Amino acid sequence: YERPQSGRNREFTQWGFECFGSDDVISDAEVISLAYNAYRLLGLDNVCVRLNTLGDDESRNNYRDALVSYFRPHIDSLCEDCKNRLEKNPLRILDCKVDDQSEILKNAPSILDYHSKESNDRFNKILTYLDYLDIDYEVDNTLVRGLDYYDYMVYELKLNDSLALGGGGRYNHLVKNLGGPEVPAVGFACGIERIINEMNDE
Repeated sequence: YERPQSGRNREFTQWGFECFGSDDVISDAEVISLAYNAYRLLGLDNVCVRLNTLGDDESRNNYRDALVSYFRPHIDSLCEDCKNRLEKNPLRILDCKVDDQSEILKNAPSILDYHSKESNDRFNKILTYLDYLDIDYEVDNTLVRGLDYYDYMVYELKLNDSLALGGGGRYNHLVKNLGGPEVPAVGFACGIERIINEMNDE
């Protein structure tokens, strides 16, 4: 019952890859490189990676508290979804498709100001690897992705000003949250239909 975006059907075919068992950030860079180069092999040459880091648990909790304090006085000016997200997951307000041009969102605190040294070191190391791999990227501190299980790095791949072709991130706690052991993981996914649309446009 959601409102599908362009190239997103009620049922869609998804492709992607995941790496389980490594918490080394070289795995993050490897997964991004796989996605980036897969698109280039398909002839989509103007792909750019948008990425951000949500930080460790402490960083994210501190940032969550800062967002709640910031958004609460303004919440009546935002959409209904944002009102519901304020207490459940205020980071998702930054991902709002209704109020994305609002000055309220544009002036929200930056997650980069709440990172621990360890979180910053991890993120900077990923950027170093991406530079080495000659991958076109931009840091976007409003990027949070639409799923709540991500920690540390999140990213999307875009072609020019199009909607995201795909995305992913790190989810070190997901396997344990689903009843399994503590297994670090990072991955990527994309809908085939959106890729086909972009290839036809190209």
